[in-house]
Amino acid sequence: MTRTPGRVPPILFTVLISLLLFFCVPLPGTGPRAADMSTKTKPPVMTKIDQYMVFVQLADGRLMGILGSPINGFAIARYSTDGGYTWSNDRSLFRFPVGQGVWTIENAFLGQDGEVHLVCHNFPAKQPASLYQMRYDIWSVRSTDDVRKWQAPKLVWKGYSGSLLSVTQLRDGRILIPFCYLTPRTWAHRGTGSDAFTYMGRFSSTVAYSDDDGQKWHVSPQELKEQTPYIGADGGIEPIVIQLEDGRVWMLIRTQDDYFFESFSKDGSVWSPPQPTRIISSDSPAALLRLKDGRILMLWNNTQRFSYANGGRAVLHAAVSSDDGKTWRGYREVARDSLVVNPPPPNGDYGVSYSVPALTKEGEVITSLSTGPGGGEYILHIDPDWLDETHQHDNFSSGLAQWSTFGTKGVVLVPDPDKPGSACLEVRKASPDWAAAAVWNFPMGRKGTLRLRVLLKPEFAGARISITDHFSVPFDPLDVNYNLYNFWIGPGGKLKNGQEIKPGRWHNLEIKWDCDRGQAWVICDNRLVGALRQTRMTAGVSYLRIVSTAQSASDAGLLIGSVDADVSASWNNEK
Repeated sequence: MTRTPGRVPPILFTVLISLLLFFCVPLPGTGPRAADMSTKTKPPVMTKIDQYMVFVQLADGRLMGILGSPINGFAIARYSTDGGYTWSNDRSLFRFPVGQGVWTIENAFLGQDGEVHLVCHNFPAKQPASLYQMRYDIWSVRSTDDVRKWQAPKLVWKGYSGSLLSVTQLRDGRILIPFCYLTPRTWAHRGTGSDAFTYMGRFSSTVAYSDDDGQKWHVSPQELKEQTPYIGADGGIEPIVIQLEDGRVWMLIRTQDDYFFESFSKDGSVWSPPQPTRIISSDSPAALLRLKDGRILMLWNNTQRFSYANGGRAVLHAAVSSDDGKTWRGYREVARDSLVVNPPPPNGDYGVSYSVPALTKEGEVITSLSTGPGGGEYILHIDPDWLDETHQHDNFSSGLAQWSTFGTKGVVLVPDPDKPGSACLEVRKASPDWAAAAVWNFPMGRKGTLRLRVLLKPEFAGARISITDHFSVPFDPLDVNYNLYNFWIGPGGKLKNGQEIKPGRWHNLEIKWDCDRGQAWVICDNRLVGALRQTRMTAGVSYLRIVSTAQSASDAGLLIGSVDADVSASWNNEK
């Protein structure tokens, strides 16, 4: 919900109110710094592999990786005894039926029966040109004899289904495969009743289920659909599910509406009508995984406003919830697509997305990732406890590894003028046709402090420093309308309230925010220089955006010597 701004007060009144807030209202994050939890955690690791795999942690301690594409018709597995960092040679599991088209293995899990269950797609070797004549049938395959033998594939559903990103077995033994399917809906044939007043998309979602370990399959009679923001949109697609502690099953559905939709079921067959969540997302799928300690981990693209996938897939995010998805912490970048430094490819999915995570015996999260045409396949390892960290720091000693600057010009590392051998970030308008901006992610917090060491160069031509709750490309022209807080520094360092930040020397700039109060305070060298009002509802702050607002090309930008984020105030009251 966007709050309607009030009348702009006179400059003097603004200064008086700011001073009152500064001296009379306790600022968030001014108490002792909480101990950082980062010392015993490790950041995510991406390693390149030659084949996409889905993973199953076996009872004997080995991690099984099943290749997504069979080789010469055979399902192939590799095994790891170190949590997926090294792998055995290929081993054949079974041969798919010959002459039945193309097979792919989309998902896998270890059942309560101790056997491995595979979820597969089968489609004709030569698909027809028309989308509505294409087929992506769903099949399942189950092992027997303690994963030494395999049964023949069983047909689950026939038709055009989307990606199979989720499969789970409920505590009562029922197996669920959520999927989306193509419908004959078009704008000209939208449906009847209330559907005639809107457009529900080309796809709907549902769930296939089995109560006998995958021998026979049934499909829920419910059609789960949701309104789309434009004609021709897919609608609700690529659903995923997880069973909650209270026994209900929670479904998240990918949409084109900037937020995931959700549905709930008591048995996996009868579902509630989909409703919007507050989980921001691009038009990309999510993944949910129950951790060993009972928390839920979510992987998704917390991104907005890009031509491809409604927000792009340049970065993959992760968060954890200790209350079954009601609240989340983390919102950290766990993978970034190195190919985004180049213009997007002309076709094919690209970016880091479509994760199918599994747990290793050590409790790490492992998933394969594809980065699109020319990027190859990767394995991503995530230490869930890394998402609990409350601090993030960068002094550019590792270059721009923590930053997104693609699609810009004039955003580079330069020598620190006052620290020989050190680097700092320069943001300047190098070209009138290119944006000059940098984006930095840190752990999410409803309360926190962001500290920047800043130098405005002589003849400085203006910049905006913003904090928000999602990623958008550095060159996003609409970010100012969607950020949570925006702080403008005008040409020459002039501020809107009549104060200034003097060019030519380093300043210590702090932004302290409190989402519960809906306010942030900007402090420069221990002097309050701004009081900001939050623009909309949010789960918390997790992104810094630094943007040149110069109207023409200029050599007079700003330098950032270091950045530090502290959100420990958000979690000090946790038990």
